Amino acid sequence: MIRNKTVDKRGDSFMIVANDLNKEVQKKGNSILNNAKYSTDNTDEWYTTYDTIAEELSHYQDQFEGKVVLCNCDNPYESNFCYYFLRHFNQLRLKKLICTSYAGTKIEQIQDNFQLSLDLFDTAGTPVFFNRGYVLTVTKMPGMIGEEISDNVIQEVLEKKSVVKKLHGDGDFRSAECIEYLKECDICCTNPPFSLFSTLFSLIVKYNKQYLIIGNQNAITYKEIFPYIKQNKAWVGYRFGDMAFRVPADTMPRKTRYWVDENGQKWRSIGNAMWLTNLDTNRRHQELVLTEHYTPEKYPKYDSFDGINVRKVTEIPMDYDGIMGVPITYLKYHNESQFEIVGEANHGSDNEFDLFKPKIGGKEIFKRILIRRKKHETITEFRVLDLFCGAGGLSWGFHKNPFFKTTVALDFDEKAAETFKRNMPETEVIVGDITQFATKKKIIELAKKTGVNMLAGGPPCQGYSMKGKKLGLNDPRNFLFREYLDLVEKLQPEVFVIENVKGLFLSANGWFKEKIIQTIINLGYQVRVDVLNAADFGVPQSRERAIFICSKNKAIELPKPTVTKRTTVRDAIEDLAYLESGEGNYEQDYITEAKSPYQVRSRQGSTKLYNHKASNHKQIAIDKLKLIPPEQGKEYLPEKLLGNQKFKTTWGRLKWDEVSPTIDTRFDASSNGTNNHPFLHRAITPREAARIQSFDDRFIFVGSKVYIRKQIGNAVPPLLAKAIADQISESFGLKY
Repeated sequence: MIRNKTVDKRGDSFMIVANDLNKEVQKKGNSILNNAKYSTDNTDEWYTTYDTIAEELSHYQDQFEGKVVLCNCDNPYESNFCYYFLRHFNQLRLKKLICTSYAGTKIEQIQDNFQLSLDLFDTAGTPVFFNRGYVLTVTKMPGMIGEEISDNVIQEVLEKKSVVKKLHGDGDFRSAECIEYLKECDICCTNPPFSLFSTLFSLIVKYNKQYLIIGNQNAITYKEIFPYIKQNKAWVGYRFGDMAFRVPADTMPRKTRYWVDENGQKWRSIGNAMWLTNLDTNRRHQELVLTEHYTPEKYPKYDSFDGINVRKVTEIPMDYDGIMGVPITYLKYHNESQFEIVGEANHGSDNEFDLFKPKIGGKEIFKRILIRRKKHETITEFRVLDLFCGAGGLSWGFHKNPFFKTTVALDFDEKAAETFKRNMPETEVIVGDITQFATKKKIIELAKKTGVNMLAGGPPCQGYSMKGKKLGLNDPRNFLFREYLDLVEKLQPEVFVIENVKGLFLSANGWFKEKIIQTIINLGYQVRVDVLNAADFGVPQSRERAIFICSKNKAIELPKPTVTKRTTVRDAIEDLAYLESGEGNYEQDYITEAKSPYQVRSRQGSTKLYNHKASNHKQIAIDKLKLIPPEQGKEYLPEKLLGNQKFKTTWGRLKWDEVSPTIDTRFDASSNGTNNHPFLHRAITPREAARIQSFDDRFIFVGSKVYIRKQIGNAVPPLLAKAIADQISESFGLKY
């Protein structure tokens, strides 16, 4: 399979009409051309359609950024591989595209032989190649990054002599000339001749390249290839099975899998085609959902091997730990963390990796892939990747459970990340945009390096209104939510937790909530969801959050309330220095004794009081607060002082013996909500807000006032996070 002609929708805009050229050649009596050898069985001259390529490549697009791509069996004027990469050059953010072609395509051979000489050797005795291949080299395409390239522009590029040149030799990918191009590339993407598939594969492996190539499924069992399948160094792509190909005009008709379209183009299809790759796929990280149970009657053993035969992939039993022979189609679903490949059983083959000829009751059956269930490591510790981590409220709460350790954290906000690192220095903190390829790559690398088995975080999700219902998770406003779930798919953690605003559940009559749940289930996880109020877990604040707890192998219920009596504002902050507007310092001594168990716990591990500095309010704000009695609100302000503010909660004071309302990112503004001290004429300080969020005093916030209030207001209350961690650890039998 070497030459890949353009799809019908492209028309013949890049094709050279060969009829007239052929007449000229016939006049010349070119014996060499007349004797040109083409595959008579039509297995090496099938042309891949553009749609086949585009469908597969859509799953790998984020892996091509900054890469040199080589299509080394692809004529630039004919190949749909070439056309695809030219068209998407800017979208994929390629560094370079190289396409080399075999000499002797029917069109190119006709052209080249116009000047055919009878002398086939030069004066030094070196063969002269009259049929030379082409090489296309592109490092830049017109247009903007992210844009698709039009057909007209592609045609203009192909007409440039600086882009497409003749090779010195015949373009065979095995030639020294073409191997140099292979050495240069990062990813090889092509459809080699079936007969040379293993040869190309061996070259790619030799030079340690990434690849995405088309072949016959039978190639899986080749001795050159199967060891890599077995060791999880190669795997099948998304299209695994039936593929249709355009075939040459001289292809002989056949009864099945052959047809001629309305334009007279001949077509063949095969049911056992495949893409083979070592580019990562989301699918290979998904666990196969098993529903069947083992019985000796349903799963007979092989005659000469201690293993059971499984007829269909869907019939793999969930409760058998021995070796199982499964159809080769199993490789579409293989997850190395779920099963290991131990070998193959292939009758009629001399492959050195054959373990036996598969027979049952003396009757040979089809070849089988032999698998065995992976013994899962007992969970003794949860190593967490904290996404959208902010200042670290979620991880700080997790760390109160000894079985949890955040190994990697990510946030876009540099100041928030600085606070996280200040308090949890053992964590690898990444500052970056999760949508960027380099950032995501770093996350995945560090997650795998540190053995992450749990994800947690609160991805922003704004597109869940009735208007956004049409798009769901495809709504651009929800891209960070999609990125979170994409990492779940890639990393396959044992558990992951999502926290978000309560409105996520209520909008669109619950449609959006159900859409997310279904997506999680499709990833192979059991999920439990509900709205939790932080006040039910010892947090001196009424703060409702949507919580998803998702686990692979068991359903983990959400935690039940841990307190019967709620912690009040008095319990939280009464011991803190009574500052007036503008008073206080970044660091200061405690000047009072702790007066409640909550205050005692808050002070543990801290010898100093940090972040307890009151806002320096304008005098007009102070005068207004003086008119508001302790624990009261704006109803005591004269109408002339109310202005245009319509919200009932503005200019409100906290109540000593109640929980605080939700702390937001503007808690230090006296006019904002109910964030003023119960009786002092000021808004609460960052430390008072942190106490109400359930942060310990030893947790120190860094940055300017604006950054600190954002860090505190956006944080997950640590005591709520601890309750979630405790529930997860107990479900795994881990108690402290």
